[in-house]
Amino acid sequence: MATVLTILTSLGVALFVIVLFIGVLATLVGLPGTVLILVDAVIFSACHGFARPPWWLLLILLVMSVVAELLDNVLSALGVKATGGTTKTSLWALAGGVAGAILGANFSPILGVLGLAGGVAGVVFGSLLPPILLALVGGFAAAYFYELRTGQTPEQARKAGFGALSGRLAGVLAKAVLASMMVAIILSSVF
Repeated sequence: MATVLTILTSLGVALFVIVLFIGVLATLVGLPGTVLILVDAVIFSACHGFARPPWWLLLILLVMSVVAELLDNVLSALGVKATGGTTKTSLWALAGGVAGAILGANFSPILGVLGLAGGVAGVVFGSLLPPILLALVGGFAAAYFYELRTGQTPEQARKAGFGALSGRLAGVLAKAVLASMMVAIILSSVF
């Protein structure tokens, strides 16, 4: 009986750690991975009487998660605005990025399996690259076509599209860094 409990405990801890890293990967495709990391930490903490990680650390992680999600969207909007786009262009770029990530996620399992020929790296790149790339392309395309629709020249629309692309890249990078910091804080407080 003790052996079964030990195995289940080990599986629970392994699942906890895996979900933390899935949260970091989710940020790379524009999803709210910091929220997943926070929820994972809260569940783990609740299972340990809010001692590991402690409740006060969960509050710090909550603030980090909110900052990361806001920063992602603010940087995306600033990228569009810096190149002459409007707030509506930013919203279209965000919607296009989400649509592109969802479309790319549909290709991930197929490319992940094909990536088996390249080993672990092939599987990881085959699974991650489609949503990341299509999220960037979707954001660019949505901003570009929205600007064209509002009467901008193709050159102005292209600038807004590149602004959306660069802002999205900066936002995703900032969010991934904060998500990685969250994971490091959680793991150091738990183990």
